[in-house]
Amino acid sequence: MSLAFSETFQQELPSSYLQFLNENPEGTQIENSEHDDARTWTMMGQAALLKRWTMNGVGEAANYECLKLYTHVAGENIAELYANSAHFGPVKLDRVARGFVIGHENGDYLYLDPEADFSVWAYDHDGGEVTKISASFDQFLNRQNAL
Repeated sequence: MSLAFSETFQQELPSSYLQFLNENPEGTQIENSEHDDARTWTMMGQAALLKRWTMNGVGEAANYECLKLYTHVAGENIAELYANSAHFGPVKLDRVARGFVIGHENGDYLYLDPEADFSVWAYDHDGGEVTKISASFDQFLNRQNAL
């Protein structure tokens, strides 16, 4: 996997994701049926990723960095707290907070995990659990159906 620096987001991201973003400037929907979890993810375009919003009592963030707001709700010291993952055991909340959100579905978030080679994960906002969806963004795209 090759990485490229994004001036827009001021960080390195998978080249394939940046290409996908350029090819889908308004975003798109992708059907996923991995791990007994059939759903349609709304993949955000650049404008949606950069849109800022406020979570009352917590703070403000752009959509691509909104996991830091959700994890903050769990507690102040997220370095010592964990999200549950059925397949991988506990995942530190500070790791989840650094995820780069790329899509959403019914309040849940699809994100790239920079600490796990930018693998694709889902964050369940109701229970705070995380699920690894794919080992890479390329693999995620190859297994999905664009709608």
